[in-house]
Amino acid sequence: MSQEMTRAESIEEQERARESDKKPKSRRPANTAFRQQRLKAWQPILTPKSVLPLFFIVGVIFAPIGGVLLWASSLVQEISIDYSNCAAQAPTSGQLPVPHYSATFKSSKSISPPTWRRSVNESDSDAITCTLFFEVPNELPAPVFMYYRLTNFYQNHRRYVQSLDLNQLKGDAVPYGTVKGGACDPLAVNSTAQKVYYPCGLIANSFFNDTIGKPQIRDPNSSEKQFYEMTDKGIAWDSDKELIKQTKYNMGDVLPPPNWLWAKDENGAYKEDPNLHENEAFMVWMRTAGLPSFSKLSRRNDTHGMPAATYSIDIVDRFNVTKYDGTKSILISTRTVLGGKNPFMGIAYVVVGGICVVLGALFTVAHLVRPRGACATEDPSAGFLHELGRLKSDEAKYASSQARQAPIEIETWFHIISSKSESTQVTDDMINSQLSILQQSYADSGISYRLQGVTRHTNDKWASNADDVAMKTALRKGSYRTLNVYFQTNLQTSPGQAGRALGHRGAVTNNDLASSVLGFCTLPDPTVNASSPASHYVKDGCNVLAKTMPGGSLDLYNRGGTAIHEIGHWNGLLHTFQGESCSADNPGDYINDTPQQSTPTDGCPARKDSCPDSPGQDAVHDFMDYSSDVCYESFTPGQGERMRSMWISMREGK
Repeated sequence: MSQEMTRAESIEEQERARESDKKPKSRRPANTAFRQQRLKAWQPILTPKSVLPLFFIVGVIFAPIGGVLLWASSLVQEISIDYSNCAAQAPTSGQLPVPHYSATFKSSKSISPPTWRRSVNESDSDAITCTLFFEVPNELPAPVFMYYRLTNFYQNHRRYVQSLDLNQLKGDAVPYGTVKGGACDPLAVNSTAQKVYYPCGLIANSFFNDTIGKPQIRDPNSSEKQFYEMTDKGIAWDSDKELIKQTKYNMGDVLPPPNWLWAKDENGAYKEDPNLHENEAFMVWMRTAGLPSFSKLSRRNDTHGMPAATYSIDIVDRFNVTKYDGTKSILISTRTVLGGKNPFMGIAYVVVGGICVVLGALFTVAHLVRPRGACATEDPSAGFLHELGRLKSDEAKYASSQARQAPIEIETWFHIISSKSESTQVTDDMINSQLSILQQSYADSGISYRLQGVTRHTNDKWASNADDVAMKTALRKGSYRTLNVYFQTNLQTSPGQAGRALGHRGAVTNNDLASSVLGFCTLPDPTVNASSPASHYVKDGCNVLAKTMPGGSLDLYNRGGTAIHEIGHWNGLLHTFQGESCSADNPGDYINDTPQQSTPTDGCPARKDSCPDSPGQDAVHDFMDYSSDVCYESFTPGQGERMRSMWISMREGK
């Protein structure tokens, strides 16, 4: 007993061991780029520099293509004659002009309007024969095509398009029970005769049944009838010929569709096989048109041109178009390598091309006359870039030094310069709010600003920055380490600065100026030292559009972010997109913790990655990008360290 229990326990332990050795099943997808959604993606960054040329490129490409299409369409010669009301309006003797027709020929010779006449059909007393008379003033080169054209006939109706039996058309003898209730309803079977319609469905039942004869040459000097030979073979697509095959039905077991005028026996059945697999006119009809007005090929002549002459065509008029307010016409036409006459595509291309060129011109003018606000800070000098490189290598060594960690307080002056018409634009509350935001934005970097004073001045020239040197010579306070910020109501770049603008920040609407900027500032100058005279750095400081102060009138840019951005330049920071390139050779802003970025940010996108092959996404929330104020959040630790290094190296003690 004891041995049996021990053995049983041993077996159970072995089973548990085997189960523990089995790898647990996991539903985690394979660790691949595709399964883990890490595939590389490319997102275009839309800027004026990239979008404006696209308008002109599309216009330059589309307009000539449209011109070529229109030219090709104009080479097509054709005549179209509407005979919808021939049975009611045409005379039984003599001829009267056809009310509706159109003609386009190469010849400049004027032609007489087409005429018509009607008569009772000899073989079908219920039908009317409509005879059309028309002129062809010059020979039409081969190939020449004859079409019938219908209007207001909706072959594209969903129920109509589906109303056929493909197996029937392929030749299968589809039984009564299968056809009944199928796609062909309500014209699938004759329940009285208990027979199938062949071919069944609405498409086949509405088959165009006017009989259009060959064009007859009307030669008064000849007693013999002469015809311009046109065949009804070769008018169907090869794919349609492959679709419709010889039927396996016994003709006594099926009925023709109700509207068909095929020869019938006393029971209403076919007298003979309709041979639909050879009837190309039927194949053409079964290929439904996508629009309610369409043309279908009826006859063609691919070898001989149509001589200049007067012609007549006899048409047995059976197809009733008046009951659905449609029209029917015959169309004789040539073609070009681009097809028949159809100016729509050419007009569409020309219109699209023209619209693109006009929009491109308008946007270009708008961009030049009233551009988006620019940060017009000058490009960094070679000496400044050299100093950046040196500081970048030294920061890692001295980051923990006591001098680098000590708080920095910068003496600051605000100068409010207004035009006479906007002397009350900047309020004390706006000034206080700007200072508060300035302190908050730089607090994490260990930098604070002690406002020494605020000056107010009304001067139209200074408000628009028409004389920057004179303004700063008169107003600048303190030494090189003193920050002077000039809030101007109508700030614009001077002629020398406009060419050195690095880009645009936001959309500016300034009705008083031809061009405006949000701000610009001076970078630290390596050539300035403690003994440099004030005249050497008189232009030092930041110029800021007053409308960008908190509570200003500039939508999206009225939370004080522009001053934070420009003062970042004064502290030695470059744009996060400096160099505007994803190349490994582009040092960017010389700061390690700002991802590489090739384009400025417009607005506040949720995600932007202008350099997808480089680590990290664009720093759209960084003060040194061009994002809108609501998007701004902070400087990176690396930027904070750089500003402190710049202060110690290039401003402290000067």
